[in-house]
Amino acid sequence: MTTNARYAELFGSLVRVSKGLNKVSSLKEMAAFLQTETSTLFQLTDVWIYITDAKRAGWLNHVAGVGPNAEIMSTIVPHINYNDDPIFKKMLGQRKIFYTEDLLIEPEANKDVTPLLNLRTVVNYPLFVDGKALGVMAFGSFGEQTVILSPTELNYFDVITEQTALTVSRMHFFDKSQQDHLTKLSNRYGLEKKLRNLDDNNSDCDSALCFIYLDLNNFKQINDNFGHLAGDHILKTFSSYLLKELKSADIIARVGGDEFVLVFSVPEQCDIDDFVHKIIQRIKHHCCTVDYRGNKFQLEFAWGHVAVDSKDYSINDLFNVADIKMYQLKNSQVKVKVKSARVVKSQKQVAEKA
Repeated sequence: MTTNARYAELFGSLVRVSKGLNKVSSLKEMAAFLQTETSTLFQLTDVWIYITDAKRAGWLNHVAGVGPNAEIMSTIVPHINYNDDPIFKKMLGQRKIFYTEDLLIEPEANKDVTPLLNLRTVVNYPLFVDGKALGVMAFGSFGEQTVILSPTELNYFDVITEQTALTVSRMHFFDKSQQDHLTKLSNRYGLEKKLRNLDDNNSDCDSALCFIYLDLNNFKQINDNFGHLAGDHILKTFSSYLLKELKSADIIARVGGDEFVLVFSVPEQCDIDDFVHKIIQRIKHHCCTVDYRGNKFQLEFAWGHVAVDSKDYSINDLFNVADIKMYQLKNSQVKVKVKSARVVKSQKQVAEKA
């Protein structure tokens, strides 16, 4: 790749990051968004975030991680005392990015922990807002993969540092009134606020909003037959799958007990019906199988959608139109006696009964 082509690639990512960070509603969502960009640009497979502990001076707590090694990182290094870690102490003290091509041979790396993680290339940068340390954002590769970054590529992380810090500050002191307490998605109020922000951001763009309303079928049966803990687990898992699979969504919200709203910005010339069909198929194939205590639940849902290409609408209108379409589909499903939220027993359970 030529130098100019690489510059264009990096600049394009910076534009996406600038817009995307304004839309995220959780630290996990932010980590997932950045991981998508940096894994493509630099082959840095994982992103994780540590936030300063308000009660213990000098400590950082792992709060979010995305990537194939996210669970390993959170398990082995849930906390860091940065006064005892020379890399973190220097990074936070000097407010500079730390980069090493191979942490395994880095003189100041923790010789006990690093081999357990098999963490290789690392880019860490401190997060400061108004002179206050918020935490550390980290990107890394594991296993055999090491990554050599040029000064231009390292400058990419310098550029996104400030906006990332502001986003973390916003998330860390997030207005809980906008957030569903169970799933951590936006609630109805958060959805409405984000829709207004989305309208403002898209005011100069030739784009439309596609509003998809989902309603899980017969979800009450799960609570009645398996208890509310099972129901809560399924809602949280389904929500996490939506976040993982629908990264192009501008908003994902839970607006009722088993009701969800997805909002996408799409080009005005987009075939909305085809677009929605692809989204629905992705949800069916990747988000609807949930395991809980040996039971496999196969979720089904009804949906309705509406698209608007101007600001001349009310949020209630969007809900009402999508709601009507959804219940038309739901009624047709009931008529043909589609059983929803089925429990598919494991092979082991079937064998035991046999």
